[in-house]
Amino acid sequence: MRPQRHLFLAALVLYIGWTSAVAAGVTDAIDRHITGPRLPPRSIPGQLAEAFAALTHPTLILLVMLGAAARSFPQRQRRLAVALLVAALGIPAWELQRLLLPRDRPASLFADSLSAAGTAYPSGHMVAATLLVWVSVTVANAQRRSSREQWRRRLAGLFLLSCVAADQWAMGTQWASDLIGGVLLGATAAGAALWISGVKLILPVRRLHPDTRELGTRAAVIYNPTKILDLDLFHRRVRFALVRAGWRPPLWMQTMSDDAGPGMARDALGKGADLVLVAGGDGTVRAVCAEMAGTGVPVGLIPAGTGNLLCRNLGIPFDEDRALDVALRGTPAAIDMIRWTAGGDDQLFTVMAGAGIDAEIMRTTSTDLKKIIKAGAYVVAAVQQVAMTPFHARVTIDGEVRHDGETVMTLVGNVGRIQGGIDLFPAASPADGMLDVLIASGHGIRDMARLASGLRRGVDTPALSHLRGRRVEVVLDRPLAYQLDGDIAGTTTSFAAEVLPGALIVMTPADLS
Repeated sequence: MRPQRHLFLAALVLYIGWTSAVAAGVTDAIDRHITGPRLPPRSIPGQLAEAFAALTHPTLILLVMLGAAARSFPQRQRRLAVALLVAALGIPAWELQRLLLPRDRPASLFADSLSAAGTAYPSGHMVAATLLVWVSVTVANAQRRSSREQWRRRLAGLFLLSCVAADQWAMGTQWASDLIGGVLLGATAAGAALWISGVKLILPVRRLHPDTRELGTRAAVIYNPTKILDLDLFHRRVRFALVRAGWRPPLWMQTMSDDAGPGMARDALGKGADLVLVAGGDGTVRAVCAEMAGTGVPVGLIPAGTGNLLCRNLGIPFDEDRALDVALRGTPAAIDMIRWTAGGDDQLFTVMAGAGIDAEIMRTTSTDLKKIIKAGAYVVAAVQQVAMTPFHARVTIDGEVRHDGETVMTLVGNVGRIQGGIDLFPAASPADGMLDVLIASGHGIRDMARLASGLRRGVDTPALSHLRGRRVEVVLDRPLAYQLDGDIAGTTTSFAAEVLPGALIVMTPADLS
């Protein structure tokens, strides 16, 4: 049983036991002996107490938690976001408990205060304060803040919890047993959040314990700064994961506008890196992987882009912590790469490349729109291509002509899954020594609708063909833009693609063979 589950069950048992005691009247004697000073509402202390109660109202704390969850998700802290959302359910649980056990509040001069509305048990302010403290410490832990900062937040949290309890007690709006019940319900919600999300317990760490990997190994981290929302946070989290796993502090290498990653990969290899971590979009991943092909040095992927197509197809989690865990403790797997030749220029890719409507979608997708609606920007661009004029393509696979006619897309893939759950190449595997070819035909809204339906279902139709082989050669009737792993790479009237079996070593969650 995981420690998170132990914590949740312990808090739940304590809460149920305490609630049962309150319902049975066992705590009544204690409540009668612990009464507040009955502050006059119009006095300065009374007004300050009421203002503080308003600031720590459960509704405001709920909004803070939802805001923290919304901020965590785009930072690739998905487990943290889930934990915050689950913990936020403690506020609705408090409302439900008040309905199940309606208990009158003590007579108070603040009875007409907004903070004293409703029944007494458990104290909503204490539920909210407990959750707020948990959020503060959990976020500090997830962001790999220093031990001093984490302790500072713990102490500040205890002080806040004490202030909220003292405030409610001084206003006379809660029984002492209500305050204790609120803390226990908040702790139960926090425990459930840790258990369900898989976020590690927030406990003081005296020192990092390396695993069995020999100390002295070093990783290079190649990252695209335009894809990282918070560089300081990214640095802390990656360094924490590496040091905890027994690695030396990493080599940090930032991509440049004139170097998407190949130069950094060569530099990493020259400095003897045992592992190269890549954080960026599909273009950054392709550029680095192309340089790492054939070296035998494994690549670890940290998803940071919009598509993250290679991660998606290898089963690498989009949560940053889990992706780092795969990169450092996963299974090294040899995957294929594909050599693309166009206009006498050779390039490598890992996902898919092609000419036609797919390249036009990539060419016309708004970068600014991608920042706002993410993958939805591709849908907007796709709609704009329904009137694309077909082109003639002669497609030869392993020496045999397989298509000679009109088409709107000729796509070559190493893997098949893209955003939206669509699998363009249902039979594709990154480790089968084969490449997959998709040929699509059609013109106008009706044909494009049928084409989209066939692509979504992953089946062949009169206008949609899936082919396989080891080498494909394509001759076009006019110059067309082509894309490699989602990036426009040029224009051409012909291209060839050839599979390079097992060319790249990637850290994966499981063996792909």
